[in-house]
Amino acid sequence: MSCCGNRRAALTLHSQPTSAAGPATHISGVTGQASGRPVVAEVHFQYTGGTALSVRGVFSQHTYRFAATGAVLPVDGRDALSFAAVPHLRRVRAPE
Repeated sequence: MSCCGNRRAALTLHSQPTSAAGPATHISGVTGQASGRPVVAEVHFQYTGGTALSVRGVFSQHTYRFAATGAVLPVDGRDALSFAAVPHLRRVRAPE
């Protein structure tokens, strides 16, 4: 008897992609369970540090380059939670 077979099966069930007809949900990388929140396509972050900063998105694997203080970049919505934990980055409204 396997000790983790049931948990592995449950994770596989929860990690299946959503259908095109169903609403998109955010999948937590830690638990593998849907939170029920819609995925935001794009959010904006402003850099407040003193030099340039490069950050790699956890989900998108895209490298974002904040060239100077005050730089605002659009960020993949799936990466927003990890960017919120980066010092000197703050979420802002989209520039008009």
